[in-house]
Amino acid sequence: MKKLGFIVAPLLFLLYIAGETYLKLNHSSLCASSGCALADSLLNFDSIYLNYFGMLAAFAILLLGILSYKKIIPEILFFIVLISSLLFESIMLGYQYFASPEMCKFCMGIYAFLIVILFLSSRKYFLIAVPAVVSVLMALSFLAIPNATAFVSKDGTYLLQSNSCEHCKKVKTYLNDNNIDFIKIDIENIEAQHFATFLNFKSIPILLTKEGKNIKIINGPQNIIDSYETISSGEIVIEESVSIDTAFKVVEEEGCGFGSLNTIATEKESDCDTPK
Repeated sequence: MKKLGFIVAPLLFLLYIAGETYLKLNHSSLCASSGCALADSLLNFDSIYLNYFGMLAAFAILLLGILSYKKIIPEILFFIVLISSLLFESIMLGYQYFASPEMCKFCMGIYAFLIVILFLSSRKYFLIAVPAVVSVLMALSFLAIPNATAFVSKDGTYLLQSNSCEHCKKVKTYLNDNNIDFIKIDIENIEAQHFATFLNFKSIPILLTKEGKNIKIINGPQNIIDSYETISSGEIVIEESVSIDTAFKVVEEEGCGFGSLNTIATEKESDCDTPK
């Protein structure tokens, strides 16, 4: 049993990663699902380098396993590298779980290998590692991690807003009174906040109108209302709007600063006349 944990399983683990690395270098993969492609997109570097790092870690686990099994070095070195790799992969896989709609099957295979190696090599260290892994996953679950989910998936009108924002209520009242259909997107969603921050908008409401590949973006209650008033009067004014297909211009206008909306509890406390 000990030989399986220290030598055989680590050898198979190394071959598993080496095989995937070889296939990836030849434009193929053991993982053909979209989850693997999504996992690659979460990295800020080419995913092949992560394969190289994985091969290095797997080789280190195998080498230390052989040396530990033959009593050449203390076993503790083997378990330090093994448990460190397990915690590293727990973070990588845990982030995928919370950020991606589909998991990478190759990454899950790596995780399974590490668990099996640890279980076969030592029940004691396996039980020690379990609460550490649980703590890592719990910490990730507490974070507001952006999810790879499309909010603006079909043509229509979308409003980034908050129920506690008086300026948003003004726009929603106008849209409802004029029978304009729209889809609400809560700014409390971390994905919506990242989108607004990417556009350098510091306040809401923000209106998005999607027509095919063209998306028109308008920030500020008066700008939004004026855009509909302009259409109804037959005039064309575009200098106060933002279109991602043409000129990009941020309009600083009154609105609710979404960075501090979580401190707004009631309508009476909703004092957001200027961007925060």
